[in-house]
Amino acid sequence: MKIFSSNKRSRVARKSHHRSGTQSLSQFFSLRYQRGRLVQQLIGFLGVIAIVVAIQGWIYPFTYRVGDRFPDGLAARMTFKVVNNFETSRVAKERERLVPLIFRNDSSPLKLAPDQLKAALGAIAEAETLADLNLDVRQAFGLIEGPSVPKIDLTNPTQGGAVDVSADVRFRFEQLKQAITPLDARQSDTHISSIIDEFTRLIQPLYKTGIIDAKDLTRRDLGLDSPLAIVDENVELPRPNPLEDTELWIAVSITDVAMSDLLNDAGFLGHRWSDFPRLETIRQPLEQWMRNQVRHTLEYDQASTQLARRWAGKQVEPVYDLINEGDEFLPPDGIVDTNLLNILIAEYDASLELFTFETRMARAAIVFLMVSILLVIASWYLFRFETGLVTSWARLSVFLAVITLAVFFGRLTSFDPVRGEVAIVVATSMIITVAYNQRLAVATAFLLSLLIAMATRINFAQFTVMLTAATIAVTCLQRVQSRSTIIKAGFLSGLLTFVVAWGMEILLYPSDSLYYWFDPLLLQLCLKYAGWCVLAGFILAGSLPFIESTFGVVTGISLLEMSDPSHPLLQELVRRAPGTYNHSIALGIIGEAAAKEIGADGLLVRVGAYFHDIGKIPKAEYFIENRPSGATNRHDTLAPAMSTLIIIGHVKDGVELAEEYHLPQVLIDFIEQHHGTTLVEYFFHAANKKADEEPDRKQDVEESAFRYPGPKPQTREAGILMLADCVESASRTLSEPTPARIRTLVHQLTMKRLLDGQFDECSLKLSEIHQIEESLIKSLISMHHGRIVYPESTKVQKTA
Repeated sequence: MKIFSSNKRSRVARKSHHRSGTQSLSQFFSLRYQRGRLVQQLIGFLGVIAIVVAIQGWIYPFTYRVGDRFPDGLAARMTFKVVNNFETSRVAKERERLVPLIFRNDSSPLKLAPDQLKAALGAIAEAETLADLNLDVRQAFGLIEGPSVPKIDLTNPTQGGAVDVSADVRFRFEQLKQAITPLDARQSDTHISSIIDEFTRLIQPLYKTGIIDAKDLTRRDLGLDSPLAIVDENVELPRPNPLEDTELWIAVSITDVAMSDLLNDAGFLGHRWSDFPRLETIRQPLEQWMRNQVRHTLEYDQASTQLARRWAGKQVEPVYDLINEGDEFLPPDGIVDTNLLNILIAEYDASLELFTFETRMARAAIVFLMVSILLVIASWYLFRFETGLVTSWARLSVFLAVITLAVFFGRLTSFDPVRGEVAIVVATSMIITVAYNQRLAVATAFLLSLLIAMATRINFAQFTVMLTAATIAVTCLQRVQSRSTIIKAGFLSGLLTFVVAWGMEILLYPSDSLYYWFDPLLLQLCLKYAGWCVLAGFILAGSLPFIESTFGVVTGISLLEMSDPSHPLLQELVRRAPGTYNHSIALGIIGEAAAKEIGADGLLVRVGAYFHDIGKIPKAEYFIENRPSGATNRHDTLAPAMSTLIIIGHVKDGVELAEEYHLPQVLIDFIEQHHGTTLVEYFFHAANKKADEEPDRKQDVEESAFRYPGPKPQTREAGILMLADCVESASRTLSEPTPARIRTLVHQLTMKRLLDGQFDECSLKLSEIHQIEESLIKSLISMHHGRIVYPESTKVQKTA
């Protein structure tokens, strides 16, 4: 046991400990890298499964469409049954015709008839002569006087006379009055009440069946054998079959509800007159009164009738025709029409029934393998050119989700009569262009065209049309600075797609007749493709805000909106930091020109310049461009380190302001990166000078404390803004900004940033940096150009 032990570690121990820490760190990063690759592989695996499900990889696709031409003809590949739509429709209509018409019965008018008849008979009993009877009652009983009419004797035409109509009416009136008036006048009311009681019992069975309007007989084209269903007006019929419950309705025929049929000798009421002796004596005038006064009680229920007929028609079993294997569908050079397409669909459905579960799973496995190969090829492209998309699991998931949805909707819309798969490919490719870039959009269009063609028709012409339409639309969207750009891209894509679709059909199916070149079905299909391309442009133009928020991108349209001087942040900047605002405007001008020189996004650089220094708003007076002439420099009372913290802090303050005002991330990146990790040289040298003056100086000033936190510029646009920012600010320090001095200044600052490694993380090339430098020199010389000095006017004094 050692009593005296030293705490000092040996060199070997310290070396071993350092190696262990380094090894642990490398293992940590290796494990993190492996986890990242595992997540990528898992997302890719799920993406393959989703695509296989979207295209229904377990069944083979239905490849026929209206307008397809078969030079060798087409015959049945198997024996199957196909629905005969004509016969099925005929049987269904016949079944619908047998469904009774539904009428709603409101018996209240019929229940009022006895009281109305009693009042009319009472008026007749009280009237002494026909003239004493009011007109309504006379009309109701048909007791209307008129002129004499000629009477012709058919046995002796030479002899004739005249019939006195008035006398006949008066005679009938007297007969009716006598029939309802008993010998004892005091019993008149009792006799009429007896008549009304018999009349009530006569018509009481009609309360349930009702009376139909004579106009409905002609309006509904009803015959004597037409069935009717009488339903009380307060009864609610069931759905979807209103006539399901037979207890809710009464089946009748026309003769049971038509007044004329009820009153004739063979009718329901005609058989019952003998049961009511008092009514039988006044049968003729009473029948006349009932025809004129009894209102109809049945109203046609069109909605319930149509519902019942539709339900009955749906219950009809389809009528099938048998198609034998080898039966010819099309002769050589035949074209598929709608009728034949239905037969081919029936054959396709019948063939799917022959596929066992094992066969379907085997096909799904093959499709899974093929899709996996396609995505592996696509992943090589992504790893090679789109590393930012692959390294972010969220972006990769969104990208694969877009592909899956596009394949699903492309397959869904590829059938007749829509044929809209080209619109899905065009719209998706344009979205990828807006969200990422044209190169990825073209690759996506190729992948989508291949997958949709594999899932629908497996047709080379279809693949070519989809790929061509998408590629044309993508090439027109290099810069999306207005919605009209997208719409124009859709129109141009539609125009050229029409030509390509028409040309592919002519090339693949040659014909010795020029008629096929202008076949209506072919031209209609080509126009449909063109129309879908145009529609895709309009839809994308209207959904840009949703696309921007989903993919986190900013289009030129949004940038133009944010460049408006009335933006709240810019208004705050011009109010509280006017010098910074003027600097930002000048920086936007020269930065945009430099960006356009190398083919970068000039609009993005200009808008980024407008907002890059918004972090100076809270402490505007600490920045020299905002200090009024003659005002005290606030940094004179501060230590260099504190001044540096304030200067560097405008980056952090700018990010916070940008997030508060919901600026897009691309502009926040400009705020963070426009200084990179450069050194605040003025205060660094001031700190060194102050440290040199201290006699007990212990350590040098740390340079890292006087550098911006970064990050360095990550894009070409951010690198352009950094360089333009420093040269525009420095050019204001030149007392005489001659072209030579400006050129020297810009070159020195460019080389300083280059040697400091500020452009290491962006994709700027040396040749592009040189082009940027020349553009900045040209812009600054233009801004600081000289003016002609006008001579002062001399005042001539006259001597007196």
